[in-house]
Amino acid sequence: MRGRESQRESVGHIEGLSFPESLRWHDGALWFTDLSTQRVMRAGGDGHVQTVAELPDIPSALGWTPDGRLLIVQAISRQLLRMDDSTLAVVADMSAHVTYRCNDMIVDRRGRVYVGNMGFDLGDPEAVPQPGSILLVTPNGDVRIVADELAFPNGMAITPDGQTLIVAESYAARLTAFDITPDGSLVHPR
Repeated sequence: MRGRESQRESVGHIEGLSFPESLRWHDGALWFTDLSTQRVMRAGGDGHVQTVAELPDIPSALGWTPDGRLLIVQAISRQLLRMDDSTLAVVADMSAHVTYRCNDMIVDRRGRVYVGNMGFDLGDPEAVPQPGSILLVTPNGDVRIVADELAFPNGMAITPDGQTLIVAESYAARLTAFDITPDGSLVHPR
């Protein structure tokens, strides 16, 4: 029993969170968003928690460029932001490509960002779920849809060889894999 108590004490506890999401381990710390308070936060191994950014929109996902700069998806405005020092800059406005909220993201080793789109207004209790999509944002900010007809794409991973993207389709209770082509397109869903 004593060992379990010590283990629990060393994990720590963060007060005041409403809806933590997009947990990422990066550079020796746990990074996450708090959707309800619209904050990006970082918890160091020493237990120190800091607010890295407060946004005017819901920060739904986190990632990093190959050179280590923080990327943030703003859900409602459908923008991809990059933090340069302590300033946030818009990398891409995805609102012309999708109507509803953006969700999770994954960044490949070339710096291309894949962003999930819910496909319907999750905040509207009357909304009927519709298929969503995955957008590709290139390092220079170009945006295009690379997969569609997905049942709430939420949670993505890229295999270590960089050849396959796997997305969790929450409303279909399945994982779907795509081959990644050299130009970043997603093909051969399975």
